Amino acid sequence: MSAKTNPRVRIELASAERLLGSLADRSIDLLITDPPYTSLNRSSTSGHLRDWFADGLTWPQIGRVFTLARAKLKADGVLMAMTNNDGLREAIGALERAGFTGIRTITWDRQYPGLGGGLRHQTEFVLVGRLPGSRTLAGVDLVSVAAVGPGTADRYPTAKPDGLGRELAAMAKVGPGSLVVDPFVGSGALLVGAAERGATVVGGDVAQRAVRLASTRLARVGSGAGRPSSLRTSGKPATKTAPGRSSGRPATAATRARPGKPSGSSRTSTAATRAGPGKPSGSSRTSTAATRARPGKPSGSSRTSTAATRTKPGKPSGSSRPSAGQGRARPGKRPGKSR
Repeated sequence: MSAKTNPRVRIELASAERLLGSLADRSIDLLITDPPYTSLNRSSTSGHLRDWFADGLTWPQIGRVFTLARAKLKADGVLMAMTNNDGLREAIGALERAGFTGIRTITWDRQYPGLGGGLRHQTEFVLVGRLPGSRTLAGVDLVSVAAVGPGTADRYPTAKPDGLGRELAAMAKVGPGSLVVDPFVGSGALLVGAAERGATVVGGDVAQRAVRLASTRLARVGSGAGRPSSLRTSGKPATKTAPGRSSGRPATAATRARPGKPSGSSRTSTAATRAGPGKPSGSSRTSTAATRARPGKPSGSSRTSTAATRTKPGKPSGSSRPSAGQGRARPGKRPGKSR
């Protein structure tokens, strides 16, 4: 059974020049690619690279592809090309000769070093070629995505992780209506992020197996299922509220401190009291300080604090030493014999 076709994906068996020649001028938003440069150490792969493509390209040869790509980019278009440390200087020169300016370097941290002895490589680079009107990229120039680990001989030899393509597509701010092209498509990984964001993607390769692999990989990116995780919304997060509250207000520290305490308790904290707007003025609003000062003291104590007395304006007191506040709280009382 053949894979379901994605109408926004087009992968062709074609050289880079032929693929770019089939596209209209000023039509590409982002050209992103990992070209088959000869600065890659092929001796350590036991001929595995030659099973997929016979020969690599020098950076002057790749530069001619970049020159053609510059004519196909929109006024705000951007080119992203990968290279390793050995080819970094030549790759920058190829971009400059192709007419790109303001070249920036993004470092890809592969999170583990490559194989071999000596000073091993844990990073590769993405060169950004810009034009005078190119869009501004968003993000940082260090991308940390785990590389694809060693696999079987049938795996594409220089496969990149899907996550790298997602990061670069987000930096270039591609989306529905954008055209993203990879003329050396390989495994298709660098186009996954653009396809997930709703862009139309076009890729080409001279290796038939690479075309089949990329076509199968990108066909799985559905029109609705491909939104990147950074753009997905999971709905409004649940609000943590006190049990039984219908207002949806988050539970306060005071509420959590005394779960299940009756509302008429005489030891209600100040924070809990303030949380109940509309509470009658005659309710018990004993301050925390006063409560802590006399825990369990009978209400008839002869040393009732001023704060506690003011909270019960209408209650007669058994104290023999009424506070000034208590006397002021009863303006309608007939004055007694003066002392």
